[in-house]
Amino acid sequence: MVAIDRFILLVRDLRRDQRGIAVPTAMMALIASFALASVAVMSTVDVQQGTQRDHNAKEAIAAADAGANIALLRLNRFLPSLTAATPCVGPNGEFQTPTSGWCPSTTSEKVGKASYSYRISSFTEAGTINVVSVGSSGTVSRRVNVSLKTSTPKNVFAKERLISQDEMEIKGTGINIETDFGTNGNIIDSGSPRLCGNERIGPGKSGPTPTCGKQKTEGTQNLPPISVPSNLATYNDNCRLELNCTGVKAGQQDTYSKKFSNKNPWVAPPTKKIDVASQNLLTMGGTIYWVCQIEIQGTLYMPALTSVQIYVEKPQNCGLKSGDTQVVIGGQAGVESDSYNTSQGLYEVPGIYVLGDGSVKMEGKPESSNEVMIYAPYSEIDIGGRAKWTGMIAGRTIKIHGNPTIKSDPKLKLPETNVASLFERMRYVECTGATATPPNANC
Repeated sequence: MVAIDRFILLVRDLRRDQRGIAVPTAMMALIASFALASVAVMSTVDVQQGTQRDHNAKEAIAAADAGANIALLRLNRFLPSLTAATPCVGPNGEFQTPTSGWCPSTTSEKVGKASYSYRISSFTEAGTINVVSVGSSGTVSRRVNVSLKTSTPKNVFAKERLISQDEMEIKGTGINIETDFGTNGNIIDSGSPRLCGNERIGPGKSGPTPTCGKQKTEGTQNLPPISVPSNLATYNDNCRLELNCTGVKAGQQDTYSKKFSNKNPWVAPPTKKIDVASQNLLTMGGTIYWVCQIEIQGTLYMPALTSVQIYVEKPQNCGLKSGDTQVVIGGQAGVESDSYNTSQGLYEVPGIYVLGDGSVKMEGKPESSNEVMIYAPYSEIDIGGRAKWTGMIAGRTIKIHGNPTIKSDPKLKLPETNVASLFERMRYVECTGATATPPNANC
């Protein structure tokens, strides 16, 4: 009985006394708080991981697109080298050996924090090619397949008459551009030039605001390679520049204000240079000329009802280096055309086609008017001085400084018959699954 009474008293004491309950209560509250925090942390981690995966996926597909675009650019650059006998060219134009109908994969190239590599199918006479580009970012890879086919390009100068493939630099307070102009890259300007023409810059690139109420847009335009006549090396009008020519066109001679016997305007092969001395006039009555260099310090003149085309050979075929100057129009020089006479309905100017990556330097006699078309898709064109230019100019890069005026005429004859075909996109699709054999499997 005594033991039972003590137990009853102990129970009564526990009911009245709350000492010791704080610890388990605090522990339960801590466990509950930790559980809630853990749920929040796990949720945040899942969201962050999902966001990172989405970011990597977007970067990877953008890198794959960039790789496909780079492949297209390089293929168009080296298109003349592609034949059934040489169906593969590398990023630098080197010949490659295909395997199972595909050229070797390129090495991985960075674009931002992502990277890409691509493979190209062997060239065929049908002019079709497949590009499979793989973009990677973090642990995510995306793959796209782009089908290309050669086609005759639209008129290069149909919309714009001053075009650079990569970048344009305009520096000077007295520069006056009175025609539409564009580049696939940035337009760098300083000195408040007068830009009185519609302006195009590359997607995501920068450029000044044009004046005269003109518009600025984004877009791209490739400059196709030059297609030279197949018999150009053997059938041209170079003979007209020689004093005692015995070639195919012997007996026909261009006129030169300084006697040929004193200083010929032609430096014979291997130099192959048209050299118009200061204060002298060369009247070119032929049609096609095939040279390594042309330097005008005097005046080059194209008579009415004639059509002059001067093709400038690649520098490596002339004993020159990449970047060497191949076309010079000096500070007191001029290029004039009587075939450009609006009152008589004539709209043709001399054409200079630069096949390789030699440079072009243009100044011209101050305040004088000049008419010329220069197409140099792989060259840097430097335009300075204070001359006035009417015509069309296109190059890989264009630098304008000094105080020149550049304008055009919508009725000028376009030189589109002298450009080669280009690859264009025919189909674009994202591939599924992992990289397989062939490279365009599951595309």
